[in-house]
Amino acid sequence: MAFAIYPSDTSGAGVKKAPLWTRIAVLRKALGDCRGHVQTYVWIIRHKYSKYIGTRGQYWLRNVARTALLTVGRFPAALALARGLHEHGVRVIVADPMKRQLCSVSRAVAKTFQVAPPNSDIAGWERDILDIIEREHVTDLIPTSEEVCHVANLALRLPETTRYVGPAAEWIAQWHDKLQFVNYAISRGVTAPSVYTTADGEARSLIRQTECVLKPRRGCSGTEVSFIPPGSTLPPPSQDMLLQRRVRGNHLYTLSWVDAGDVKATASYRGSTHSGTVAVSFQSAPTPFSVKQWLEQFVADTDVTGFLSFDFILDRSGIPWGIECNPRLSSGVHFISQAWLGAAVMGEDSGSPSISPAGKRVQWSYSTLTEAYKYLFRFQIPELVRCLRDLFVSRDAVWSWRDPLPFILMTPLCWEFIWRSIHERMPIGDASQCDIAWHWFKPGFRQASRQAAPEQAAVMPPGDEREA
Repeated sequence: MAFAIYPSDTSGAGVKKAPLWTRIAVLRKALGDCRGHVQTYVWIIRHKYSKYIGTRGQYWLRNVARTALLTVGRFPAALALARGLHEHGVRVIVADPMKRQLCSVSRAVAKTFQVAPPNSDIAGWERDILDIIEREHVTDLIPTSEEVCHVANLALRLPETTRYVGPAAEWIAQWHDKLQFVNYAISRGVTAPSVYTTADGEARSLIRQTECVLKPRRGCSGTEVSFIPPGSTLPPPSQDMLLQRRVRGNHLYTLSWVDAGDVKATASYRGSTHSGTVAVSFQSAPTPFSVKQWLEQFVADTDVTGFLSFDFILDRSGIPWGIECNPRLSSGVHFISQAWLGAAVMGEDSGSPSISPAGKRVQWSYSTLTEAYKYLFRFQIPELVRCLRDLFVSRDAVWSWRDPLPFILMTPLCWEFIWRSIHERMPIGDASQCDIAWHWFKPGFRQASRQAAPEQAAVMPPGDEREA
């Protein structure tokens, strides 16, 4: 060990010490190897010899030598999850194509890694993730955003000691695709509005009968969504654009933690202030019994474990209509207790979920302030008043007295995709996800989705947002 830490220079008479940073790197590697051995032994004991140890021993083993890898750390939802895992005693590391991002300055995160962007170098991204798992002895691999599609495809290649926390690839393929999601929901006996691709003959019959929504088959954050009045001319046929019957009512968004097909917790909320079509201020809402039944019936008889986010519209009768499913984290995580969340994700019995009461407000303060300036200069007084109310009465989703740097440095940490939005003239929601989101990975999707819509189409107003 002494030789490794203090390599000698044989050309001289004495021993020449290596530079300080070299010695530190060697020590860190040695400690990492020791931690890896401990994690391996703990895993063997937990899974092979658990019946020979007592309750207290099992509890200790559940909370020692756990390393969770979050595959994207740039969003507030990922930061909330990292804090919850850290509070539970788990070592948290983050991999992200962005060198600097929200989680990189958080005290809840032990280490961050820059990896290849999966949408331009999928092989490099997989190689980077597997290398991190091996070097850091990762026990839990957890996707946090739209990269869940890539992570699910990688799950079958994980070492035996690494647990993938998320829906399997076959479920994501069905639910992330808005057409297949509706077909699956109807097959499960739950309500979802009819939808067809613009290349289907049924689409022309549907547009003659009722008002419709034109939207991409794969996408998020409400991009490329418009309303089509009855009798309108359809855009050029495409398998990547959908025509869906419009349902009028109140929007409701949910985030559920599902364990082996059992819905353990659900947080419901609505958007208050919006930046374009993306909500930046949220208000918690009660979860209707009809929505709980819908969710339980949707995942019944599945082995799904992970986060599932849904967009609902509640019609005048109170019937929930499932609009789309995002099999990932969403802003609803801010309404679930971090301590409970950390325990649940680690597979432990955490008791009854702790959900924020109805009326609780959470916001992204910088984005809300930007919207306030916009309404001020446009003299939109009612919108300005509503925005100022959210700004002063809502809790910030990022701020924490124990972990202040992510809030303080949020603007420079987000500058990479802010610049991408300005330079490439794309919405900020697209700019923040175009290097990780699966729908960007599909060849030709963006070109197909940007085909001219009918002249009668109306852009989706802020009240009909899609949650980020």
